[in-house]
Amino acid sequence: MSIEITVIFDVEPDRFPATEAAFQELCEATRTEEGALRFDALRSADHPHTLVLVEEWADQDAIELHMKQPYVAEFLAKVDGAYARTPAVHRLSSPGA
Repeated sequence: MSIEITVIFDVEPDRFPATEAAFQELCEATRTEEGALRFDALRSADHPHTLVLVEEWADQDAIELHMKQPYVAEFLAKVDGAYARTPAVHRLSSPGA
C-alpha cells in the first residue's frame, strides 16, 4: 500500500514568488525518483499565499531516500524562513484503517 501525504504551507507574501518557484523545481526533480508516485505543489484557490504539497510514495524507504537527495537540501535552504507558520503535515489513511 502506498503512502499519501499532504502538507499545507502558509507562505509569507513577500516570499511567495520565490517559494513557489522553489517548489516547482523540487517537484520536477522529485518526479524522477523511482518511488515517487505523485509529487505536486498546488496553489490554494481560497488562500493566495498558501501552497499545498500532495505526495504519494511507494513506501517509507522511498520517502527516506527522497529526503537524502541533494536537491531536497537545496530546496530547504531556499525556503528557510519563508513560512508564516509551521507547515501542517497530514499523513493520510482510509477511514477505519
